[in-house]
Amino acid sequence: MEFVNRFAQALPELCHQQPPTPLSDPQLVIVSEAASQELDLKPDFIHTELAEITAGQRTLSGMQPVASVYAGHQFGGYSPQLGDGRALLLGEHKTAQGAHWELQLKGSGLTPFSRQGDGKAVLRSTIREFLASEAMAALGIATTRALSLSVGTGLVQRERMENEAMLLRMAPSHIRFGHFEYLYYQQQTQPLKRLIEFCLEHYFAECLSAENPVLAMLEQVVDSTALMIAQWQAEGFCHGVMNTDNMSILGLTIDYGPFGFLDDYKPAHICNHSDYYGRYAYNQQPAVGLWNLQRLAQALSDYVPSAQSEPLWMRYQQRINQHYQQLMLDKLGLTQWHSEDEALLAGLFQLMAEQGVDYQQSLRTLAQPLDSLAEQLSPAWQPWLKQYRQRCQDNQLNDKQRCVSIKQHVPLYVLRNYLAQQAIEQAEQGDFKELHALHQVLQRPYERQADAERFAAPPPAWGKCLEISCSS
Repeated sequence: MEFVNRFAQALPELCHQQPPTPLSDPQLVIVSEAASQELDLKPDFIHTELAEITAGQRTLSGMQPVASVYAGHQFGGYSPQLGDGRALLLGEHKTAQGAHWELQLKGSGLTPFSRQGDGKAVLRSTIREFLASEAMAALGIATTRALSLSVGTGLVQRERMENEAMLLRMAPSHIRFGHFEYLYYQQQTQPLKRLIEFCLEHYFAECLSAENPVLAMLEQVVDSTALMIAQWQAEGFCHGVMNTDNMSILGLTIDYGPFGFLDDYKPAHICNHSDYYGRYAYNQQPAVGLWNLQRLAQALSDYVPSAQSEPLWMRYQQRINQHYQQLMLDKLGLTQWHSEDEALLAGLFQLMAEQGVDYQQSLRTLAQPLDSLAEQLSPAWQPWLKQYRQRCQDNQLNDKQRCVSIKQHVPLYVLRNYLAQQAIEQAEQGDFKELHALHQVLQRPYERQADAERFAAPPPAWGKCLEISCSS
């Protein structure tokens, strides 16, 4: 593998160079085959060099490990200096197909941006990010990817003593809204200009011919963010910490902390037990996405006056609504949006909330012949089902095709918190079989798989009330 370091070379003001702190007696726990294929990795490399890289024991020729500084609005308040407190950007690999992938080691030790932290990661949170990254990718949602995970024998103090671990993750870029905010509020005008030029050259080259390239770039960020959050909402995904420093300039889902997928449908569900006021509740995510984009626009305001950025906020709302409507039509087995579909969806969600039913399983239940549905659903569902049956009469799909379409768009397997917790508890005892089994099932979320019934089962009562924190 050959590596370049375009970000560190172009923006030295944002980078602190240092080697990773290796794990003690490391063990390579799991590798994502799907992610490794993106890098064209050979099996012998995975079990030799990759194992050493993931443990922080080795860097390859051309790698220049750096921790990056950035800022961000956290729970609405501005924090002037944040950064990679436990991550190192190792370098950027260009594949034979011409794709660029940055490799970042997470849990790699103390950096100047650790803010009283130890720079370590624990097995619990590392497993959660590994599973979430690859599960989201399998659902077709833009995300950073998880390449490999290693555990060491060293212990780390969190709420309790836990095993240290490292995650090797990858993305076309790890640049965040917070990088722009840091340079803007620090009044580092020349580095900010270089950061903008860097992004335009490498990630938004088609914008260079626009009358205002920075406005065109911001427009694309608006579009990709709207698509990402529409997908979150449609899949019942809660990020938990939508600070601007956790927002990717490429519209990637990044930084999996106290995330969660909905079990029972609760629109105001809060997955982060530190989010006391529900700022990042499930039903607040679209609005927070808009607010975060406006913070990015402020950081770009020397290049894009507010009069030019203002129309983008209506564009965001239109885009997110359009994407969400189509995604939900797919989940209902319908093909074209009709004016009455808004009421149809609203009625479905109200019914789900009132009945306290599981989000994914309720949608998946609709993948049955309509006559069977009428017999299976409780009396409370019959008025809505009557509406749905009428709507299906004006559909381009017949009943069999409708059922097939729903099964192709509503996952049978999602990364429920209790499933992750079970894999974590076994892994903490040195048994990684459940982690591997869960990872494999989540790679094909729509397809019923042999011996995987337990992964499709509704969560037990204890599994619905797990509290997830940011500590890792």
